[in-house]
Amino acid sequence: MRLKRGRTWALAALLALSCAGAGVVGLVLYAETRLSDLVLGGLGFSFPTKVYSAPYILRPGLEVPAAELLERLRRLRYEESDNPAPGQFSWAPPALTVNLRGFTAPTLRQEAGIFRLIWSPDRGWKLEAPAGEPASLVALEPELMAELSGPQKVRRELARPEEFPRKLKLAVLAAEDKRFYTHSGVDPRAIARALWSNLARKGPFQGASTITQQLSKNIFLSPRRTLRRKLAEAGLSLYLELRFSKEKILALYLNHIYLGQDGPVSVAGMKAAANFYFARPLKELSLAQNAALAGLIRSPHQYNPRQNPAAAKSRRDWVLRQMRREGFIGQQELDAALAEALAPAKEAPGRKDKKDEDYFTAELVRQILPRYGEDALFRQGLSLYTTMDPLLQRAAQKAVSSCLHQAALVALDPASGKVLALSGGKDFAQSQFNRATQALRQPGSAFKPFVYGAALEKGMTPATVLNDILRSYPGPRGKWSPENYDGHYRGTVTVRQALAQSLNAATLDLAEKTGMGAIRDFAQKMGVSSPLDPSLAMALGASELSLLELTAAYAPFANGGFRVQPGLVAAVTDAEGAVLEWASWDRSPVVDPALAYLAHSLLESVVKEGTAKSLESAGLLQPAAGKTGTTNDGRDAWFIGYTPQILAGVWVGEDNHKPIHATGAKDALPIWARFMEESLRQYPRAEFPRPQGLVWMDIDPVSGLKAHAGCPQRRSEVFLEGSQPKEFCPLHPRGVVGWFKRFFGK
Repeated sequence: MRLKRGRTWALAALLALSCAGAGVVGLVLYAETRLSDLVLGGLGFSFPTKVYSAPYILRPGLEVPAAELLERLRRLRYEESDNPAPGQFSWAPPALTVNLRGFTAPTLRQEAGIFRLIWSPDRGWKLEAPAGEPASLVALEPELMAELSGPQKVRRELARPEEFPRKLKLAVLAAEDKRFYTHSGVDPRAIARALWSNLARKGPFQGASTITQQLSKNIFLSPRRTLRRKLAEAGLSLYLELRFSKEKILALYLNHIYLGQDGPVSVAGMKAAANFYFARPLKELSLAQNAALAGLIRSPHQYNPRQNPAAAKSRRDWVLRQMRREGFIGQQELDAALAEALAPAKEAPGRKDKKDEDYFTAELVRQILPRYGEDALFRQGLSLYTTMDPLLQRAAQKAVSSCLHQAALVALDPASGKVLALSGGKDFAQSQFNRATQALRQPGSAFKPFVYGAALEKGMTPATVLNDILRSYPGPRGKWSPENYDGHYRGTVTVRQALAQSLNAATLDLAEKTGMGAIRDFAQKMGVSSPLDPSLAMALGASELSLLELTAAYAPFANGGFRVQPGLVAAVTDAEGAVLEWASWDRSPVVDPALAYLAHSLLESVVKEGTAKSLESAGLLQPAAGKTGTTNDGRDAWFIGYTPQILAGVWVGEDNHKPIHATGAKDALPIWARFMEESLRQYPRAEFPRPQGLVWMDIDPVSGLKAHAGCPQRRSEVFLEGSQPKEFCPLHPRGVVGWFKRFFGK
């Protein structure tokens, strides 16, 4: 009986050891699984993707108003100061002194230092580098526009171990774990001290967790306070100490620790906290600011410097005195830091309530998600450098939001296809459907430039005469008799007059002469990718296109004949800064430059004398060209237009396709004008370049032939060299009789 009892105890002991061993093995395997996500100083699964705007580049001679530059600086949280430190500026007209933080992005690098920008009404901005020599450019860093963290909604920026300032590390050690470098993950002395203090009720409740234990809890365990969790925490802490160096553990901790809330988004890690609370990179933090961040760890809510400044300052000062007590700083450093105001940075203007970039960001995610997948996009700390200009994006959303109906706007650089701004609707909070990219609608007369471009390519000229008469055509539902919008027919008109006045009857005459196959091929090579109706109705915009697609297809008219691929992403980097994707902005020559200019000149007539003539009263001072578009019953209204610097398209309508009696001139054009008025302040005035291979000649606008002294009307017309008319107008008497009749009448 004794033997049996002894065997039982032996078996129990063996089973207990086996279970303990299995538990240890299981714990290690679990830890290794979680640690497999660790990347360079941080937790890969915890770092959101950051979306940046394009950097703003200022070159000598650029006539950007000072107010616009100051707006950009303030959006980047530059502060005004008489003696600018990094991240500050002073404005004493005509000189703007900026102490640039400097940055390195895949597309551009800007040195830090003090730059002087001197304004001259005659010569624009003069740029001086820190040593006083002329600077070829000054670039402001890309603006952080959004952070993508999926449902977790965590803001965290990866910092390498060497990026953390020494004073920040010392402040954290003084506040949280002064024997960090001497213990092995668990500090028995701290445990004993905490037990004694808590049992004796001397002061507030004290914990004994080391930095390694806090990290173990944050990575592996739940926050519940149980004996089982504390034992697991201790075991995992010992394992981390064996697995990593002290510097690695400290970097993991500083990257992962929770430090507050920005609305629904959690702020985690010291790098994100430095920017959130003080609008500064880690390297620019003062000793007092380092101590304030270290003080947040105990309770980010209680010691929030914006919400509880008195408590935050008290906690900061306690950390500073702890640093002095441990010999981490000297007495003079302590006195200077204690005297420093807490001064948290104000929140970036417009970033809290206004989300001008939401449609742009949503489209960015829609396009890039299939290339990277959810895990990489929301958890691995990518950086997406976009083509967005924040001020143009704000102007786009402002213009669209002013519309009575639903609307959308997209703006591109016509030379490259970079999408500068994109608004898919009036209010993203109410509807996330992006009408600039996801909606397919009939463009109406906004499609006509492709008809006229194809006709020019077939050998017709701006002076070719067309029949503008009401006709019937066979259709799938019987006869089809499209009318001119105003119900009037001119009999005969030139190609230029027909497009300027958007005459449907004359356009169909031109389409028949050109051929629908040629029109389809021309539109496709310009950039139209949606299926096109092969019938004659295609010439009047019966096929459905997206706003972005249609707008980008106008680019060859604006840039000298090059097709562009519209894009929102300039570059993508991983958490370590390695470039994963780089946009080359290749463009393809699709139209001869002289022919592209010829088509462009027709679109200029739309603005100067046609359906978009109201732009003159809108105060647009830049040369512009474009085309209005309206569909049946005013269901859709369009204006696609451009200046030498910006190509923009606007759509107005309702999602349910109901008739709203809108027109391109009345509804879409004013939105375009409002956007351009605000956006073109960023650019100097420019003219459209004229390529070689063109000739100008006075013609009679009725006959389309060379004008002579007897023609009562004449206009200067442009032709491809060799295509100009050789014959004089036969409709009016020539010579002295013609001259007499022209000036004195019959």
